[in-house]
Parts: sequence; structure tokens; C-alpha cells
Amino acid sequence: MRAEDWATLGKHLVANAATLETIVQADEEGTAKPEMMTQGIMWLIKQHLVDEFEGSLHPSSLLIDLGVRISSQRFELSAPDLEELLVKIEQACERYLAAKDLSLADADKEQRSIWLAVRQVVTHLRDEHRATTEFIEGRYGFSPRFEDRLRDIRQAVERLERLSNKLDAFEYDKLSGWCNNDRTLRRLLLTTLHSAIMRQRTRLGDLITRLDQLGVTVRKRNRLRQVVLAVESWLQAGNVPDLEGILDRADAAEWVCASPLSLGGYLHPPVEDSQAIDDMALLIHSLPAPRVRKAVEDLAARPAARVIPTELEVVEAPIPFAQPHLEAMLLDLKEHRVPQSASRYWEDNAESEYGVNVWLYALDAYYRNLVLVAQKTEKPLRYVLEPVAEPMPRGIANQLVTDLTLRIKRRGE
Repeated sequence: MRAEDWATLGKHLVANAATLETIVQADEEGTAKPEMMTQGIMWLIKQHLVDEFEGSLHPSSLLIDLGVRISSQRFELSAPDLEELLVKIEQACERYLAAKDLSLADADKEQRSIWLAVRQVVTHLRDEHRATTEFIEGRYGFSPRFEDRLRDIRQAVERLERLSNKLDAFEYDKLSGWCNNDRTLRRLLLTTLHSAIMRQRTRLGDLITRLDQLGVTVRKRNRLRQVVLAVESWLQAGNVPDLEGILDRADAAEWVCASPLSLGGYLHPPVEDSQAIDDMALLIHSLPAPRVRKAVEDLAARPAARVIPTELEVVEAPIPFAQPHLEAMLLDLKEHRVPQSASRYWEDNAESEYGVNVWLYALDAYYRNLVLVAQKTEKPLRYVLEPVAEPMPRGIANQLVTDLTLRIKRRGE
């Protein structure tokens, strides 16, 4: 870089110092993009020091790393090893708890270190998600060979799987134990860090699914391209397609379509040949007479007759399986004013032929029907049926529902 480039960088950093501080200290959603973009911010976006994504401004990894290097000398680059960074967060939490009662300055310093480490992890995960999204949306097409494209897709999937495995170390119980009931640490580690990791884990699962679908699409397109090239080479070699083999097949009607024929014709008799005209007249007279639709009888001429309606057999609808059980749970809820567990209710009142999974499924379906009826009749329900799910497994966005809780609807729900 020339001296003028360094001067330009310094000028824009000084002019937008307050804006850069706001961008760096924002959460993972970023800072709202201002209506009037200054020339300095536009220059920083062009140099990839500030990222513009979905109408928000985010700090780039380079800007985070630069800020970390200036404010603290103990931290490394903004794309660190997550396991090593997790150890540093644990040590910083121990130093913060030890210094909280002794020196406020040391405690603030350690709190700043924890905050910077959390920002590094969140920014690193966001950069990985955005880079993979750009790769899916077209960057894989830069590889000319089919094997190279599949290799790029496979490497991207393996990279996301390794990142998802590293996120397993950021367990809720582990982070909660480090907080030691400190409100500041709980805000940094649980509200900010763990929530961002759970959201990114869901996004990683979606990206892995999209990459798998992309690999299937690439294979299909390659197969189509091979077939088209083979047919083109065969035709360019002077070969002529022979339809005899196709016409002899049993399913020839599916391969060869007949051209439609119009139901009509035109007669052009020779005007000067009287014999030909007489023969054509005889031919026309020998044709069968056209069919004539019978006239509809006059309605007034028809005699009046009594129409006896047919009586339809009315069959009462069966009572839904979950209705009496839900009514019993509502009676207990009304009497004790305590949320009712569907699994515990089924253990006490289980029917031998049905398991708890069938019971939960039927209860949920019946409750959803009641909600739809309440929306149509504009008579809202006074109770809510909430699912109780197990923690989300590694690398999978689906959750297993283990119970349904029936409670009274709160005000404002």
C-alpha cells in the first residue's frame, strides 16, 4: 500500500469512529443501515471492513481482529479455534469472579475480554453461514469439471459438520456452571452466546440439507448433459434415427403421436362431367340420414306428479377419541388451578391398546381442530396446550415432543 492509501484508511476510520463502535458492539442482528450512507462507510464496505447483509451493517472478521489487537494483546485472529477459545472464556470467567470482589478495574477488564471472545465466536459463525450461502447460490459453478464440483460440495458439507461438532462443546449446563449465578456472565454466555449458537446450529442443519440437494441436482444435470452430448455426437456422425424399432414395440402409442384430423371435408366435382356429378349425387343420397334430436315435450302437457323426497339415514358422528380425556383434564385444571400433564394423566387413565405416543398425537390433533373452530366462530379458548420437547440433538433441527401441558391462557395471549 502507498502512503495515500494509509492516509485514506486513517481518515475514514477517524471520521466514522463512533459509527464503527456501534457496529462492533451490536448483537448478531447487526446495526440498522442508515438512510444516508456517508462516503467513509461506503469506502469501508467496498474494502470489506464492514459487511452489508440484509439491510444491516456487520463488522467483518478483519475489523473485529483489528479491534481486538488494539484493545487487548491476549486474543488471536477473529477466526480462532473454537475449542481453544472456549478454554479462554472459562479462564476469563474464573478471573472475573475472583476479581469482582477485589478490584472493579480488573473485573471490568476481564468482562471486556469475555465480551470480545463472545463477539469473535458469533462473528465467526455468521461469516461461515454467509460464505456457505454464497457458495450454494452460485459459487460452486466456478469449477469447470463435474468431479471438482462434487468435491467442493462434499468439502463444504464436511466443513459444516466439523463446525457443528465443535459447537457441541458449548453446552448450556457447562456455560451456566461458569456463570456462578452472576447476572453479567449469564447475559454474555447464555443470553448472547448460547442463543446465537442454537440459532446457528439450526441454520447449519438447513445448509447441510441444501448442500445435499445441490449435489443431487449437479448429478442430474451431469447425467442430462452426457445424454445430450451422446445424442448430438451420434447425429453428427451421419446416423439417421430409425423409428421402425420404436413402432414395433408394445408401447408404440406412447412414443408416436398421431396428428389430429379435422372432422370435415370439401367436394370438388368436375363441373363439365355430368356423369361424375350424377354418381356423386347418388353417393350422397345413399348416406344415412343425419340424427335429429327429439323435441322436448311441452312442460304443460305433462301430468302433475308428486315428488316424494327420499329420506336419508342420519348417522351420528362418533365421539373423538381425545374428547372425554380432554374434558377430564379440564375439570382437574379448573378444580386445582395447576397445569396438567398429558403423560401423567395417561399413566393414571391409560387404555391398554394405546400407548402414550398415540395419546399425545390424538390429543394434539383434537386440540388443533378446536383452535380452528374457535377462530371461525370468534370464540377463543380459555386454555392452552403446550408441547414439552427434549433438547435439540446435535446437527438436527427437529425436536422430540415428550409431553403436552394443559394450562389456563394468560392475559394477552
